[in-house]
Amino acid sequence: MTERRVWQSAVLLLVLVGAGQHRLDAQHRGSVRGVVLDAATGEAVPLAIVSIVGRGLYDTTDAAGRYQIRGVPAGSVLVNARRIGFQPATSPPYTLLPDSVLLVQFELTPQPVNLERVEVRGKAPEPRAAIGARILRRDHLPGRGNLLDALQGVVAGVQTTGRREDTRLTIRGSHADVLYVIDGTVVRPPLTFYIDTQDVQCVEVRRGYRAAQEFRPSISGQLYSGVILIWTRGSLEPQPRECTGEVR
Repeated sequence: MTERRVWQSAVLLLVLVGAGQHRLDAQHRGSVRGVVLDAATGEAVPLAIVSIVGRGLYDTTDAAGRYQIRGVPAGSVLVNARRIGFQPATSPPYTLLPDSVLLVQFELTPQPVNLERVEVRGKAPEPRAAIGARILRRDHLPGRGNLLDALQGVVAGVQTTGRREDTRLTIRGSHADVLYVIDGTVVRPPLTFYIDTQDVQCVEVRRGYRAAQEFRPSISGQLYSGVILIWTRGSLEPQPRECTGEVR
């Protein structure tokens, strides 16, 4: 056998081995599906993010609270469900068999936010974005994906590191953290839950150490390199006029 034929045979063998391995991997996968409910009311929780811990696989629940994650490697799996306004939950370890379907149901506990009573006299001014802030409306964001990743390359000076729930956002190379305000609630970093762009109505990005001044009562003097204000779909919290495009 000539050297050329030996080389061709070796290439063919590698291709066949690779194809066989691919089929073998596909056979060692299964699916995880189920429903996410409100533990207090028993109603479905739509737009919840259900993910396979450590696998980067996830799905979003529909209007009936249902989800299905395909192509999950067989073996021990942990399933996590999270939604803004609820306490995140992680399942116990389950064993997923090859070419099988694992049913996992979640009942998420509502996570209310207790706010201090504020008395306002006179006519409240119309909310406006901070001077120099960047506003991103829903039509400026990708249809799906990590909101923090979506800000990188769109808002000057914003960079992200990590993946999904471990994503960390920095502004202009600062080592200081970024403060988050979600539907009017101050959330100190790290941001421990995943926010999908499809759940977001508007984002206001304020850069610089002075950006967090108005939130001082909630952050005990800690320095932050910026503030990310997020309004989710259906939020009743006042939004800047720039979020609706009604700028005068």
